[in-house]
This record gives sequence, C-alpha cells and structure tokens, in this order.
Amino acid sequence: MQASISTFNKQHPAFPSEFDLVVLTNNKGLIVTLSSYGASIWSVEHIGDDGVKVPLTIGYQQIEDWATNPYYFGVTVGRVANRIGQSRFSIGEEQFKLIENEGPNQLHGGPGGFSHRIWRTETKTNDDGVSAFFHLESADGDQGFPGTLHTSVEYRLTNDNELIINYHAVCDKTTPICLTNHTYWNLSSDELSGILYHHLQINADNILALDDQQIPNGDIQSVSNTCFDFRQPKLVGVDICEPSNGYDHYYIVNDHKADQLNFVAKLTDEASGREMEILSTEVGVQFYSGNFLDGSYRRENGEFINKHQGLCLETHGYPNAVNIEHFPTTIVEKNTPYTQTTVHRFKHL
Repeated sequence: MQASISTFNKQHPAFPSEFDLVVLTNNKGLIVTLSSYGASIWSVEHIGDDGVKVPLTIGYQQIEDWATNPYYFGVTVGRVANRIGQSRFSIGEEQFKLIENEGPNQLHGGPGGFSHRIWRTETKTNDDGVSAFFHLESADGDQGFPGTLHTSVEYRLTNDNELIINYHAVCDKTTPICLTNHTYWNLSSDELSGILYHHLQINADNILALDDQQIPNGDIQSVSNTCFDFRQPKLVGVDICEPSNGYDHYYIVNDHKADQLNFVAKLTDEASGREMEILSTEVGVQFYSGNFLDGSYRRENGEFINKHQGLCLETHGYPNAVNIEHFPTTIVEKNTPYTQTTVHRFKHL
C-alpha cells in the first residue's frame, strides 16, 4: 500500500455551498477523511492486517448532521477556542463586544465561527506522506473580532502513523488568535464502548480553576490529591463523577518549551493495545470527556451518540486569556504570524 490522496467535491442542500472531502491514506493502513466545511476531521480509521476497518474517532451517520454539527465533531475552532467570559475583551483602550453563543459568553469563536465555514482546499504529496491544506479569510468584525485574518491549516499524515496539524494565521490588526481541533477520540474496537475504560495520561501538575459558567477565573489549581490528577495513566471513568458534569478542564503542560514539541498526553485502550500520544507547541490542553453527548444523533454504526462515547484533547492557549492579565496572552500583534503544531502519534494499531 502506498500513501495516497483522494478529493471529492460534494453538494448537499444542508450545506451553504459545495465542499470538498479529502481522504489521506498512508502505507500502514491509516485513513484520515477531512472536510473543507470547518476544515474538519470527519474520521480517522485503520485497516489492519485482517482487512477490518476500525474507527478511532466518532462522527455522524447522516451527512446533514455535519452541516449543523452541534457537538463540534472534528472541526477547526476559531478565531478563539474555548470560552471568552461575557463575550468581551479589550486591546489597550479599545473594547470589543463579541457575538454570544453560550449564555452571555462566547464559545469556540461564536455562532458563525471557523467551524461553520467553507475553506479553500489544496493537497500535496510529501516525502514522508500526504497533506491537505485548508485556507480561510475572516473579515474585519467577524463575530466581533478586529482585523482581516488569513488562516491556513495543514493536516499531514505520515508513513510513521503521525497525524500532524500545522496552523498558520496572520491579521492586519492586533487581535486574539487561538486555534485548535475538536476531534472526539475512541480507540476501542468495541463500537458500543465509550471512553471510560481508556487510560489517559496528561503531563500537567495544574489546571485552571473555573467559575460556575466554566470560565477560568484566573486561579491555578494543583491536581495533587484530586480527581484531576492524570500525571500517571489512569482510567478515565475512575473519578469522572467527582467533577459536577465530568471533565471539561484546561491542563497546563509541565515544563513547556516555546517553539518545540512538548509531550502533552497519552490515550490508551488496553483491550486492543492501541495508543495515541499527543505532542504540541501549545502551553496546555482542554480535556473534555464528552459530557454533553446526549443521544440526539446517530454515529456511523447507527448507534446513538451518548455521553462519554468519545473524548477531546484540544491543544490551545489559555481560555479567557483575553480577560486575565497574568495568563499567557493570546493577543497577536498585527502582521505577526501565529503558528501552532500538534502531533497525534499512533502506536500498536
């Protein structure tokens, strides 16, 4: 088997216009299906020596569900991932009011954020695999953010079973930029199984403390002697009832070194032996345990998508950093490139 790229142009009345599906395949049987709608991952699958295709992510059964995508399956999130408290922030003396979409707050870039846009597509064959690039222009004032922003996302699938996501953006005004991917992972061979019996390790001594609306309040909280301690591999389900509604928390990566890949997390399904390591240039990761998957939609196998059937490990900057001065800033100066790289390294497939 050789690495390959296939591109399909799609039309469907649920989508605002034509969009592309791109299928990346490496020489080890790993298959990544991408969509230009939301610059998103629709699926990651593996074909083993027995010829059986095993999904490593969860997605929708009906194509029209991808158009609304209430669970944010697989999308590129932007301009700013996670939550901005009260949907407002300031740059210097200038105040900006954003479009709300989670109570008074803005979540994942607003109701018309990057996850609900058609991106321009191109593909490329590399020495070590194959790539798909998605490009988007976001106008000045989009969702309340200043400046015209040009964003590119590259998904590179290597023959070493690495899925690398490279982000690049530049804006003609000073503006917040904080991008991530929102794929839900489930490495189990049992399609009915959720993620409670996955082992998870997160390289973090601390998390951000939250208020009652899931907004970081500026405090740092140690994971020691709490349910949030994943410094050693631990079953996801062991302490999941201790947080009020499961995990949806931001972990600060230990010993982060700028502009290089740092070990973030490792997810393991011991029944199958499958493992995924995450490395990133980002300072932290949002661990979300699929708490709001409510059975309203069906996944590819026809089963309802229920709570804790998949989990997200979203590498990005501190949430609500635009409103907390001592957090590492997510404000990027005008005409200054923003870059981010996250690597998903699969083992024992």
